[in-house]
Amino acid sequence: MFQNKYSIGFKITVMYIVISVLWILFSDYLVNILVSDPGMVIKIEVIKGWFFVAITALMLYQIISSSSKQLKESEEQLQKKNEEIMTTFEELLASEEELKQQFDELLYREEKINRRNECLYALHEASIALMQGFMVDDLLKIVVRKMMKISGAQFGYIYLLSENDNSMISKVIEGFALDQIQGRVKKGEGIIGKVWESGDVVIVPRYHEWEDRLRDPVYNLLKAGIGIPLKAEGKVIGVFSMNYTVEHVFDKEELQMLESFAELTSISLGNFLLYEALQKSQRRNQRLIDALPDSIYLLNCSGIVLSYKNGKEFTSIINQEEKIGQKLEEFLMMENPQILAEKIQRALLTEKIQFFEYQYQEMKTIRYQEVRIIAINANEIIAIVRDITRRKDMEGKLHYYALHDRMTGLYNRVYFEEKLQELDRICQSSIGIVICDIDGLKLVNDTFGHQAGDELLISAATIIKECFSGIAEVARVGGDEFAVILHNSSSIDIEEICQCIRRRVSEFRETNTKIPLSISIGFSVKAYPKQSVADVFKVADDNMYREKLHSSQSIRSSIVKTLSKALEVRDFVDDGHTDRLEILVVKLAEAIGIESSRLPDLRLLGRFHDIGKVGIPDHILFKSSRLSDEEFIIMRRHCEIGYRMAQSSGELLPIADWILKHQEWWNGQGYPLGIKNEEIPLACRILSIADAFDAMTNDRPYRKAMNHEEAIAEIERCAGTQFDPNLVPLFKQIVAAESDKLKEVRHVIQI
Repeated sequence: MFQNKYSIGFKITVMYIVISVLWILFSDYLVNILVSDPGMVIKIEVIKGWFFVAITALMLYQIISSSSKQLKESEEQLQKKNEEIMTTFEELLASEEELKQQFDELLYREEKINRRNECLYALHEASIALMQGFMVDDLLKIVVRKMMKISGAQFGYIYLLSENDNSMISKVIEGFALDQIQGRVKKGEGIIGKVWESGDVVIVPRYHEWEDRLRDPVYNLLKAGIGIPLKAEGKVIGVFSMNYTVEHVFDKEELQMLESFAELTSISLGNFLLYEALQKSQRRNQRLIDALPDSIYLLNCSGIVLSYKNGKEFTSIINQEEKIGQKLEEFLMMENPQILAEKIQRALLTEKIQFFEYQYQEMKTIRYQEVRIIAINANEIIAIVRDITRRKDMEGKLHYYALHDRMTGLYNRVYFEEKLQELDRICQSSIGIVICDIDGLKLVNDTFGHQAGDELLISAATIIKECFSGIAEVARVGGDEFAVILHNSSSIDIEEICQCIRRRVSEFRETNTKIPLSISIGFSVKAYPKQSVADVFKVADDNMYREKLHSSQSIRSSIVKTLSKALEVRDFVDDGHTDRLEILVVKLAEAIGIESSRLPDLRLLGRFHDIGKVGIPDHILFKSSRLSDEEFIIMRRHCEIGYRMAQSSGELLPIADWILKHQEWWNGQGYPLGIKNEEIPLACRILSIADAFDAMTNDRPYRKAMNHEEAIAEIERCAGTQFDPNLVPLFKQIVAAESDKLKEVRHVIQI
């Protein structure tokens, strides 16, 4: 632009000089030629000067106008170019800014890539640590340290769910000392508890202002924090958390990175826990296998033993280690190895478990083995061998007890009924059935206890079995009932055997006076071939009950008398006690106006009120010291035992209710019913006073006798509590009147 301006000025100057010189020279030449007058010359010179000025001005105007126009056009072009340059410059600035942004983005992406690479490298190192068999604590430490380094955190933790799922327990702590932080966190406590509770990521940008923060002083340093769940199969199994002592903003990229890392950590942790669980399971299974009684053999498809494990209870008389590489039958001592080969081939073909049993003799004992064959693949087979000798013995016992009575050793009702059905099917004639029933067994059980009843039952079974030995099948078909099946026997033969049973029972009663034995017997013989065995059984049963009915009263009476004798033998009060009681009871009854027709029952009550004591053990009945609470409870049962005995006897039945209630007290503190006042039968109230007086005035193993005055004073003291207060004054008068007679009775007894 400067060059253009310079060229125009130069041109104008040159043109001006040339024109001026030419004009002066040309005008002076013309004037000198044309005008000679000097004055005119001066005027012409002046006109020529102004004309020159005008011409010059016009020319300068034209030149300057043309130059200005060109200059303006040049300026306009220059302005356009300048604008274009400015636009280009602005575009360059924009491009520069864009390049700068792109550069910054590239730097950011490079940083992200570097962080991702660090994360992946950390994961890679964690995976290597996992594959190298690092312990879980070491693995988690690697994870926490790497993530703290990547994220710039000052503190890092991993908490894992406890075995009982009720708390999170710290496993890895970085930045804090172990004793500075809370080692166990409940659901909802702090970041760890909130992550566990929600199952999602928890970000706390201003931890020191967070309402749910942990309140321990050590946590006051924290400014920000994050917690990420570690999950396995959708369940939170732990929490990864980091804290910062400076403000920290979690961008989306960092959050995604942490979540990805936590997810991969969860997978690694889950796999490790699964591996650990698998190891535990394998150890547990191995222990179970070691504890199994079975021997386990690994075979090839030909039955050759490759390896083995003996059962826990297995013993062998051969050296099995030397037989590796031989066939399985060499280990098992089988007499018939063909069955083993067949089962192996069948297992390979069907891929189903094959099993069989065999037996062998070891020393003098027969042993049983069960073998199970399992095909693992086409070339390997497992043989599981179990000693089932005990099971076979148990099966034999179960089979025996399924058909036999455990107590007596006789056949049971199941066998008897099956036998009857069998006899019906074959329509055998000349079949006899005998039914035997023990009389009064319930009374014996109630009196002496079930052990005594069982002994009586066994004695009866022995007698019946011995009488039918070798000629019949004897079964216990009920609690106290036996049934006998005889083949090819006549009525005369069976009657003779029944008489034999009766004789043996009588002999038993003579030698066993403690517990009476009586058996009612009935029998029947099949009258014609088409008669059912069930009908024969029914006739025999009816005949037995007919005999029992005819003799039931005498049998029960004899049992009660036998028990009464047993009471006399056992009872230490058999020193005139019953005689003195009869005197006192009858006198007191007469004094209050009881009819004479009821006096025999009162005498019976005085003699038999303690008959239930025959069912009380001797060590309690004859104990010289005070009874314990448990012993007293047993002693109190004698009222109920005596009541049941009296109900079984026609002679004692009228006083059965009195025997039950003779230990009741006036104030209701007695036993067994706890009745009081007039609810207690009058006979019992009379006996209570008389029995207490006689007990106090006679020696006992645990004390000496009182005199009459002391005994009466004690009875008066207990009037209204133990004794009827209306009867005590009358009894006092009777004792005073009958004192000499009572002493005479004692003297006679002593002689």
